[in-house]
Amino acid sequence: MSAAQAHEDAIRLAKMGYKQEFKRGFTLIHNFGVSFSHISILIGVGTLLSYALVAGGPAGAVMGWIIVSFLSLMVALSMAEICSAYPTAGGLYYWCAKLGGEKWGPISAWYTGWINLSGEIGGLGSAAFGVSTMLWSIVVVWYPDTEITLVKLTLVAEAVLFLSGILNSITDEVVAHITEFSVFIHLAGTLFIIVVLLVKAPSLQSASFVFTQFENRTGQDSQGFAVLLGLLFPAWTYLGYDASAHVSEETQNSHTEAAKGIILSVAISIIAGFALLLGCLFAIQDIDEVLGAPYPQVIMQIFVDAGGPGWATAVMTVVATASMCCNVAVITANSRMMYAFARDAGFGHTVSKFLYWSHPTTKLPLRTVWLGTSVGMLLTCAGFGSSVALSAFASIGTIGLMTAYIIPVMVKVFLARDTFKQGPINLGLLSLPVNVVAIVWVCFLFFLLCLPSSYPVNATNLNYAPIMVVFVFAFVTGYWVLSAHKWFKGPIVHVTEEELAAMEVDEKKPEGFGA
Repeated sequence: MSAAQAHEDAIRLAKMGYKQEFKRGFTLIHNFGVSFSHISILIGVGTLLSYALVAGGPAGAVMGWIIVSFLSLMVALSMAEICSAYPTAGGLYYWCAKLGGEKWGPISAWYTGWINLSGEIGGLGSAAFGVSTMLWSIVVVWYPDTEITLVKLTLVAEAVLFLSGILNSITDEVVAHITEFSVFIHLAGTLFIIVVLLVKAPSLQSASFVFTQFENRTGQDSQGFAVLLGLLFPAWTYLGYDASAHVSEETQNSHTEAAKGIILSVAISIIAGFALLLGCLFAIQDIDEVLGAPYPQVIMQIFVDAGGPGWATAVMTVVATASMCCNVAVITANSRMMYAFARDAGFGHTVSKFLYWSHPTTKLPLRTVWLGTSVGMLLTCAGFGSSVALSAFASIGTIGLMTAYIIPVMVKVFLARDTFKQGPINLGLLSLPVNVVAIVWVCFLFFLLCLPSSYPVNATNLNYAPIMVVFVFAFVTGYWVLSAHKWFKGPIVHVTEEELAAMEVDEKKPEGFGA
């Protein structure tokens, strides 16, 4: 990156109130890669396909993927437009603060910041647990008598989180290289898996099975409701594309590249994920055998039936490797969001002052890297005692992120429709209709995520998401009413007018001037 371009990025950030504190070493491939890795179609399809087979069946999964993909793209486009105008690490809560103005900005930023944070933390444990089930599934393929306990699964998940924290603590170049590798393994790995499944499978299912066979194994009588529940399969997959905003202060030309990263991460996930879904569905040998599989990750049964133990191990290794990259990306995005929130005193002045720190050499926000990692490991410890607790944390991860995604869009539509100044990446005349579709979809999804997903409902399969949502909202509301409303005013300006003026003067100097 040229010195002139770096200076332009720094001035653009300074006009939003912040100093350039991170290294701007990321290009579009890295910005896109962090969000693409966070979405991770391999961990999404790999861990959630069995749910779709129960709620909707093959045809329900295909139909759901197409519908939810379109709706998720509407959310991504809505977010990208705002990100282009405000490319900061704070992302969603900063957007709310600016769009909401003096009256509504602080409170909307407060709720969005904490809800975004709860979603990121909730997702950390579930992603790590996914890697653990994949690795133990490989063990069971070769050692069928191995007893897989919740304790064993949790211990490996803890190790995955710890390693992800380590990889986020070395240098930004390491994060960049992992992101590059992640893009490769997600795309090349998806192609590899599809080829193995279609070539090695003893027989392939008919198009009728894939595109017209619906299933309802949810325990309730309505096929339509089962298909509706099946929409959660792709909805759970399309999460994490706000990561492009959170690493925008490390991205060159962030006013265009961060928005592109959001859009591309969803668009490419739609295409690659649909291809992977079809490959898995056509390769199913026996749907009852898949749903009754002895593996912690039941999709392993599809891989074993198609290619035998050797090929199944190779395929699952690809999925687990990509999923490990997903964990690294989640911590990367989460740490930047917490760093930005601390920069604006979102944790209270004392705690925020401690967290608002980056390593003097690497410029990495190590304290927030390890805060996120540690909290994720602490919540994952619940797995030692209850899989229900882990499921609850995963649910709040989904609800937290989707709610945080749509609040700034709603603030833009209802409060800043006439005052919002679009950035270079914008929707033009389509902005309002796209925003409205996104808002309606997320509101509907919010209620869908709170419904029971299997029947009859008991203590084991109860959807604890509504309880977790109430807890989060009660905490955030209580904190605001009792204390935060007195001191949290949204983004804090860290650049004086004199400093900004001096930067703009330097920008206008001809090259070599004063040398």
